[in-house]
Amino acid sequence: MAHLESMRYRKQPGGNVGHDEATVISGMSSVAAGTPTTLDSDDAYGADGAAGLHSDLGYSYEKKDLDFSSGNSNTLAPFAAGDRQHQRFCISRNQWIALGFIVLAAAYVRLWRLSNPAQVVFDEVHFGKFAGKYLNGTYFFDVHPPLAKMMFAAAGKLAGYDGVFDFKSIGLDYIAANVPYIGMRLMPALLGLSMVPITYITLAALGHAADACALGALLVCFENALLTQSRLILLDSSLIFFTGLTVMFWALFFTESHRPFGNRWWGYLMLTGVNLGNALSCKWVGLFLIATIGVWTLKDLWEKLGDLSITPAQYFRHFAARAVALIVVPVVVYLFWFQVHFSVLHKSGDGNAFMSPEFQNTLDGVNLGHTPRDVYFGSRVRIRHDATNAGYLHSHLSNYETGSKQQQVTLYGFRDDNNYWVLTRTEADEEAYQNSTKSHELQQIKNGDTVRLLHWRTHRRLHSHNERPPVTTNDYQNEVSGYGWEGFNGDSNDHWRVQILEGDPSIPDSKKNLMAIHSKFRLIHINQRCALFSNRKKLPKWAHEQVEVSCMKSAKFPKTLWRVEANINENIPAKAPLAEYRRPSLIEKVLEATAVMWRVNNGLTKSHPYESRPHTWPWMRRGMAFWGSDNRSIYLLGTPIVWWLSFAAVILFAGVQVVMFFRDRRGFHDRLLGARERYMESVGFSSVGWVLHWVPFFLMGRQLFLHHYLPALWLAILALVGSLDLFTRRLSRKVRQVIMFALLLATVRMYFQYSHIAYGSPWTRQGCERSKWFKSWDYDCFRFPELGTTTPVASGLKPNVPEVPMPTIGAPDIGGEPVAIARNKNGEAAQHVPPPAQNFDPLEHENKLNEPAPEIHQDQLNSNSAKLDLEMKKKATTVKPGNSDAAATTNEEHD
Repeated sequence: MAHLESMRYRKQPGGNVGHDEATVISGMSSVAAGTPTTLDSDDAYGADGAAGLHSDLGYSYEKKDLDFSSGNSNTLAPFAAGDRQHQRFCISRNQWIALGFIVLAAAYVRLWRLSNPAQVVFDEVHFGKFAGKYLNGTYFFDVHPPLAKMMFAAAGKLAGYDGVFDFKSIGLDYIAANVPYIGMRLMPALLGLSMVPITYITLAALGHAADACALGALLVCFENALLTQSRLILLDSSLIFFTGLTVMFWALFFTESHRPFGNRWWGYLMLTGVNLGNALSCKWVGLFLIATIGVWTLKDLWEKLGDLSITPAQYFRHFAARAVALIVVPVVVYLFWFQVHFSVLHKSGDGNAFMSPEFQNTLDGVNLGHTPRDVYFGSRVRIRHDATNAGYLHSHLSNYETGSKQQQVTLYGFRDDNNYWVLTRTEADEEAYQNSTKSHELQQIKNGDTVRLLHWRTHRRLHSHNERPPVTTNDYQNEVSGYGWEGFNGDSNDHWRVQILEGDPSIPDSKKNLMAIHSKFRLIHINQRCALFSNRKKLPKWAHEQVEVSCMKSAKFPKTLWRVEANINENIPAKAPLAEYRRPSLIEKVLEATAVMWRVNNGLTKSHPYESRPHTWPWMRRGMAFWGSDNRSIYLLGTPIVWWLSFAAVILFAGVQVVMFFRDRRGFHDRLLGARERYMESVGFSSVGWVLHWVPFFLMGRQLFLHHYLPALWLAILALVGSLDLFTRRLSRKVRQVIMFALLLATVRMYFQYSHIAYGSPWTRQGCERSKWFKSWDYDCFRFPELGTTTPVASGLKPNVPEVPMPTIGAPDIGGEPVAIARNKNGEAAQHVPPPAQNFDPLEHENKLNEPAPEIHQDQLNSNSAKLDLEMKKKATTVKPGNSDAAATTNEEHD
């Protein structure tokens, strides 16, 4: 990546320009200090470090790719013609002073009224609660990696949060509960504030003039969406902060390209890798950042491959250094933060249900114990569904209300006696065994054996037939039930073949012989040729809201795998080998957690009133409600001119590249006012990063929101400022400054206009309505009072009463008009207003599946036993055409 330097020049006799106390703020220069540079060069363009130079001087370099010059960090010392020295990247004292004032202004903007509102806002519901779980050490599951949440926990600990307040819903009062919420919000606010100097330094390292660097920092300072997101207990501030650090150190790394393998070169490269890992450890959007750095690394290595001054040994060193710093280091950082995460969350908690028994076995308070390893005919076993961790194969004295109306077979997540089944032989095999000479010996169950499963408490056999399940009514799925009564020997629909698919590599026989814990097996129904299956679908209330079990034809392996967790047989010798769940390694735990996060993320398809699709983000079609009260509201909406111009800058870059490509093919090698290489290296990098942070969202079917665009927005701002800097360097100082000042003035004006919904401060209805440039900007203006009044009139809201999140009338029409709900006033329908603020719960569906099923009163069920027997016998004696369970007698007939 070539870099340019910004300097002050003085006019030399003869119309030439020479260096005069040049201040190198960034980039590379091969022009010798004091060496004249011609004014009429084809590659000329402006490069003034502070505010640009007057156009009658002209700005030029003799080479398109400029190198650093070494020497004093503030001036370029003269040296003999033909010598080359390289100056280190440096920011002048005046620029540091200017940056200091910018940071002070940003501190006021970002930290003003941080205490407002003193209520739970949007997804503070989740991330505040997670901070409390870290402080209590109880294990929980979330769809995001742990770093940002641990940072909130650390901030809460320093602020005095005790982990008791549960952040249960939007609008809960922090002050009444004595929650140190300001200290917790201060952490993301400081990270958001840090993006201002990070933006300045990044632009400087990319080779831009000081006035452009200041403009970029101020645009980030006054951008409303970045402001809103950074003032709350939300993850995106951490993600954007580490994204900014990564890009900044990456740009600084290239400023040391003429000193490869030096201390600073290594330092910047390693810090790039560390912050790549940090970004990935906050949210998986960090993968897009890794892709961005990866693309530019490949470009850099490709260019070095064609540099004949680099030997093969040197090239290998470059390759290896980048592989270690940009692949190994991020992975190590990712694993490190997960290790901290697991170490802190060492107690059993509500996240257990998402994880495997092996994982749960590492938590305090979980004791899965051990059991005899070898499983024999006659053993009483507890069988766990392996793929979903939803529970155990279960039955009880309740019948289905649909289908065959036989006894229910379900998955149940808690251990009780109704989870036990006795593994027996088929009628013919039992008779042959009793007549053999080995009838007194234990017979271990092997792969391919046919078994029957007798429910230990109710004495019904596991059974399947050509009936549809109660919830999943597909033709390729059959009902699974408990069938039989006292004195009935069963039939062939009770027969299941054991198919062992996986075993423990340390115990080779576990794939041949059925072993508790070690063997993962399927149960294949002999007659229907279907596999015992579950996909975590809940049954109705009449089935106690337990999880459905069915028999599925051509089912995928993962959801048909089962394991014996407990094995009881009085005839097993006391010294028989035992089996227990092993404790997984760190990498195995991370891989399992990552797999569960991926599965849950892909399942986030439920609609939300403020979800949006990626094609609407760059032009900011719609924002997102975070919180609302009487005459105040927080609504995520960006600064329009920044969003639209930054998007235009990226589109302009793409268009220019296409035009330049075809003109190059025609033999026109345009220089773009001498800024072509700089444009490609600076704006090109930002634009590629923007594409890689935006386009992948089109591939996602999950819920998406406007805040997912914020990392791409920051990169687009870099592209905007870079384009403006490079294409105005030929203009006079006054014109250049007028353009930059006009953009800044418009940004500040819009910041003040939309600050009411960023800070949650009072507003008027007239001001709110005037700010709506599009109807799709659906923040609720009816909650604000008319000009000259103190309370909202038409909204129907009582003063000082927090708005409780309300359901919507149907799902949003993505890409169409926003959904509106009816708000009642005096018991009558009122005007349609936007949906209220609602938090997004990514685990809502999963938690419903994992919540305990209602308690079953066994005494009441047992009293129904005789009645259920009579009903089953009566049904068996009734011939039903087309039903394989129909029989003519109650004795030995096959159902």
